[in-house]
Amino acid sequence: MNWKLKKKYQVLLSKERPMPFKDSTGASLTLALAYPNTYYVGMSNLGFQTIYKYLNLRPDTRCERVFLPDPEDEVIYLRQNIPLLTLESQRLVTDVDILAFSVSFENDYVNLLKILELARIPFKSVDRDERYPLILIGGAITYINPEPLADFADLMIIGDGEEVLEEYLSLFLEDGGVPRKKHLERAAQIPGVYVPSLTSSRITIEKQKVSDFKLYPAYSAIITDETEFSEMFLIEVSRGCPLLCRFCAVSYVYPKFRMLPPDFVLDIIRERLRMDAERGFPPIQKVGLVSSDICDYRGLDKLCQGLKELGVKVSVSSFRIDRLPDVLLDTIAYSGIQTLAIAPEAGSERLRRVIRKEMTDEEVIEGAEKILNKGVPNLKLYFMIGLPTETDEDLDSLIEITLKIRQKMLEKAKITGKLGKLSLSINPFIPKPLTPFQWSPMVSMKEVKRKLNYIRKGLSQVRNVELKPESLRTAYLEGILSRGDRSMGQFLVAIHACRGNWERAAKEIGLDWEACLAGRSNLSSTPLPWEFISNPREQERLAREYQRSQAVG
Repeated sequence: MNWKLKKKYQVLLSKERPMPFKDSTGASLTLALAYPNTYYVGMSNLGFQTIYKYLNLRPDTRCERVFLPDPEDEVIYLRQNIPLLTLESQRLVTDVDILAFSVSFENDYVNLLKILELARIPFKSVDRDERYPLILIGGAITYINPEPLADFADLMIIGDGEEVLEEYLSLFLEDGGVPRKKHLERAAQIPGVYVPSLTSSRITIEKQKVSDFKLYPAYSAIITDETEFSEMFLIEVSRGCPLLCRFCAVSYVYPKFRMLPPDFVLDIIRERLRMDAERGFPPIQKVGLVSSDICDYRGLDKLCQGLKELGVKVSVSSFRIDRLPDVLLDTIAYSGIQTLAIAPEAGSERLRRVIRKEMTDEEVIEGAEKILNKGVPNLKLYFMIGLPTETDEDLDSLIEITLKIRQKMLEKAKITGKLGKLSLSINPFIPKPLTPFQWSPMVSMKEVKRKLNYIRKGLSQVRNVELKPESLRTAYLEGILSRGDRSMGQFLVAIHACRGNWERAAKEIGLDWEACLAGRSNLSSTPLPWEFISNPREQERLAREYQRSQAVG
């Protein structure tokens, strides 16, 4: 073990405030939970933290964490020929029984291969035997399209993983000594477990949901300043979304909209405050309420009042600008938030009707003004370009609503003497599986560049407006992978070999990546690669919504 790596791991662990776990010294099952990105990114992911928590609450299981090394650490691993190590005990990743990946984003797929390579584990399941840990893949991507990673997984858990994982780990312990293939055959009988080597993707795998949201609440197991949400306690107060925006997978892939009662949420936070006080940790200063839209949370008044009484400030992950309740505005003011994000998504009212995020320009501007009046100086606007049926008139509307919000900021600055920053996050629309736009094409990179230049030109004479487009290379790789089939495995291996240069990788294997983004003109043509994790009723609903979107004038 290199002393620099050991010292860094010890420093990271020393900065953590974990919830107390049982002593797992004599655990009969060892598991490494990997996030295919760096520690900073992985520990900012609530799903990863939640699964880590529940695995370590099992009396028979010891779970340690694995991350993609930071670039400077990766150099040490490679130069000194050190196999990848776990964070907690710096043991070899190959020494565990199961290596489980929690995967949330398509652009992390290549990082999964990098972790396998650093750990000295063959990429493909067909090349692995009993000498290697079983590779289990779960996470947000399994709700949408697991196929691009199918070649690399021994098994996957499709949907909510908490209860299925409990059942599977019990089977693993029961099957001790059973040949791998026989074990996987038995595992494939568990609802929600997908064994790609044994199961045809034409056989429906039902996405799993926890039987009771309150039995498996998602909240921070570890608090640290080495994350995007420095020293913040995150808790998911609702899951799913009832609004059914046509571009958003959350509205369609989760079984239904579920909420935790406000008293239940407050009890979890009180318990965390109590545990930290007992162990001499400083009290939590801020709580992050995670939801698709906090405005849909019933009992928001009670929750915000309870948090205020506990003396903690509040951050929210998402809200509808046209439905801002006074209690949320007051909580924003109390918490001293300096920047808030507003997501009109589309530039015009017509295009918002197409994507079913119906709000008027007036509602967006009035909402922005309410936020400014509560003392928030900086605003960020989120827009997508390249949405179905988008025209330059919609881009003109995007520019116009930006200028109107900026004018409200100027008016506020005349009173306060301080002009805040207005930033625009403008990203190409990526049609996602299991949404009504799954049949839509992704607009060409050339056309997206034209649209971005059109917007830049429209705002070129305006001061204090910052345009922040996403990397187009990143966005288009996400688009290719998100709607790919199992053949994407070859593409991912090629990208890894080309050190992340996916255009070169596509050329080397003869992949027409533009064709991958072309969409479908005939909704009833060849089945889509991910249809096996949905049912005919869901597909009919998606087709109906897609057709309705095309009919919007």
